[in-house]
Amino acid sequence: MRVRAYSTSANLGPGFDVIGIAIDSFMDVVEVEVEAGGPDAIVTEVIGPYSREIAPGRDNSAAVAARTALEYAEAKLTAKIKLWKGVPPGRGLGSSGASSAAAARAIDILLGEVLREEELIKAASEGERAAAGSPHPDNVAPSLLGGMVIVGDEIVKIEPDVMFVLAIPWVPIPERKTEIMRSVLPDSISLSSMVKNSSHLASLIVGMAYGDLKLAGKGMSYSLVDEARSRLIPGFKEVKEAAFRAGAYGASISGAGPSMLFLCDECERVRREVQEAYKRLGIPSSVLIARVAEGAGEVEEDTFKCRRIVD
Repeated sequence: MRVRAYSTSANLGPGFDVIGIAIDSFMDVVEVEVEAGGPDAIVTEVIGPYSREIAPGRDNSAAVAARTALEYAEAKLTAKIKLWKGVPPGRGLGSSGASSAAAARAIDILLGEVLREEELIKAASEGERAAAGSPHPDNVAPSLLGGMVIVGDEIVKIEPDVMFVLAIPWVPIPERKTEIMRSVLPDSISLSSMVKNSSHLASLIVGMAYGDLKLAGKGMSYSLVDEARSRLIPGFKEVKEAAFRAGAYGASISGAGPSMLFLCDECERVRREVQEAYKRLGIPSSVLIARVAEGAGEVEEDTFKCRRIVD
């Protein structure tokens, strides 16, 4: 059985640890077989465009998510997983979350879909914990469910009909990147800053829900978190300015970066201008048009069509 899960972009500006959206730029695929004994899970092989960055074994995020799903289901089985790695790691695209979401969904399908949605999200989040140090449902939830999700006591899903330009600078990624990007965030903020961020978050959610690109883009384009992190994102100011000159409605860092996401309707024009901005800066990049993706699900044989896109 094979299950795929798409890449994601978390935060979308003001929605730090609250908002995530599935985008169709990349996917991870797991091939899972189960046998008696357990509950346990192991990734036996990692293949695909980004396989060299990912180690197999019981500590792989896909294995942790699958094992947790088996535990929730009280299934005494061992899952053997082959992982096809199509989401580039370390770029702010929910790479470990995609592996985790695909593995959790595969286990549930094999068991006859016995797990509740919240159990699936918790299982996938444990896979994210293994990779990033803490569970981040703003990545795994949209990868599992598709669309845009709002994470809280309950998961709320929106299915916006929008497009983005996704810009990926191929710059060196430090070890423990997520930890570093969290370390630059302020410990306290002023009341006025909180109100400003909340206002933009409200505009983002309402704009996405009603298909108002200008309102959603306005909401997306300010964030306390992006403001703090922007100095660590290569080309942030110049690339963002180029995107807005070309007609982008909104811009944000994708997850913990260094990728950036731009909301648009004339996306080809935005894509060209962003690509040219990176060229002027001398930063290798890939700039793609992305659409909102569906949730994790079973796929047919020979679905592995993604490729490594490092320029």
